[in-house]
Amino acid sequence: MKILLAFLVMAVGMINPACAGDDISDLQVRKWVAAGKIMSFVDIYALNSSRLEGRLLDLEIEQEDERIIYEVEVLREDGEVREFHIDATTGTVLKEERDD
Repeated sequence: MKILLAFLVMAVGMINPACAGDDISDLQVRKWVAAGKIMSFVDIYALNSSRLEGRLLDLEIEQEDERIIYEVEVLREDGEVREFHIDATTGTVLKEERDD
């Protein structure tokens, strides 16, 4: 469990703002988390651990309309890649799809 938690904490540094829709910086994400505007990815993972099970391939954060979204790409044990769009405020999975 400690290894998983350490990995998830490091994953915050993997957020790729260059691919984000409105170029949200890592610093901005940390400020929003500290202010309680959005959930940390560690908390998002805790809420959705069974759905996000697998190897984390990519983690991005984007602002779509007025909503801040974590985009998470996971490689499952069976080799399937799944992409999730998760509301950063509530932790709710908005969309899950197979990534080709």
